[in-house]
Order: sequence, then C-alpha cells, then structure tokens
Amino acid sequence: MREQAVCDTCGTTTRRSSGYHLPTKHVVVSEAYWRSFFRTAVGLVRALDWDERAQAGAFDRLISQSASSATPWLVCEECSEWFVFDRAAAREHARSGSVPEGSGAVDPAGFALFAAAAWEYVVGRWPASVQQPTVGDTCDLCAKKIYQGELVGRIGAGTAEAYLASGVLETPPLSPPRPDQQGWLACWVCVSRVQTRAGRARGGR
Repeated sequence: MREQAVCDTCGTTTRRSSGYHLPTKHVVVSEAYWRSFFRTAVGLVRALDWDERAQAGAFDRLISQSASSATPWLVCEECSEWFVFDRAAAREHARSGSVPEGSGAVDPAGFALFAAAAWEYVVGRWPASVQQPTVGDTCDLCAKKIYQGELVGRIGAGTAEAYLASGVLETPPLSPPRPDQQGWLACWVCVSRVQTRAGRARGGR
C-alpha cells in the first residue's frame, strides 16, 4: 500500500499516515463537506448553462453518487475539520489500510437534509426534491440558519474565552451570550471545526 495518496474529499495529495479513514455514513452527514463538493460541481453546472430543472437533477445525482461509496474515504488533516469522529481510530485505519466499522453505501434519504442545506448555501435556493424544514434558530458563530432537527452544539462563555485566547476561535461570537444557556448556540459546521482545532491545541491529531 502506497504512503502517498489523494484525499477523497478535496483531491489534494496527502500521506496515509497523516490522514484518516472514514466510512461513508460519517462523510455524508457533514454540511461542510457538501459545501465544498457543491462549489466545484455547481461551477461546472453553471459553466454548462443548465436550467433550474437540470440543476435540481444534478443535486439528486450528486448525492446518490457519494452515497454509493462502499469503501472508506481517506480524509486529509485539513478536511478533517468538516467531521466529528474518533480521530485516533480513524488515523490507525488509514495507516493500516483497514476498513472502519460501519463502512459501506448508505441511503441518500438519511442525509439529504444536510446536503440540501449545503446546496442552499452554495446555490442560493433549497433543492426541490427535498422537503424544506422550518428554520428554528441561527448559529451564534456564523449566522447560518439552523433548521428544525439539525444537530447543534453549545459553547460556554468560559470555553469561548479560552478558545479565543488560544486561536481555536478566530473571531468572537456574533452576539452576546444567551442568558438561558450562559453561552452560545453553534451549528454543526462550526462545532466540527472548533472541536478539531481544540484537539490540535491540546496536542492531539
């Protein structure tokens, strides 16, 4: 097995020993992954001057394509910020070339909402093939709309202060702390990024 490889999420050259093996089910629930993927794909669609109906069809085909991946995804260190996972176990799977538990193709219905939210973020409208849920809140770190049923996290005031001091948070929250939570509500895109950077700050990979 070659040490040099290509990240399956961004296409850059990486080393297996510094990457992570993730099952498809962990990749496809990341809105951050879908944002990156759709930026590239939608750029091509727009260059081809497809109409709105054709673009909607592209959404369905793209998520089905990712869902069908039966083998583990090799993810580089930079892209690992998009996901929440057991980093030590995923690193060992990448080093040894082994397959993480739960690997295999998945049903697009189980993650369509995550992909749809990313499509809306990149394209500017919700895909017609997915029922749009009600907006329940907004992220205090990036102002992203948080739909009903979305995964969220909370960051306490003391934790945010420490994260700002260490550089884990590059900018302060957009609003004062919520009195009922003594901190801030964060979308899962921000939670994934903050957790990864906090782990690095503690010396973990």
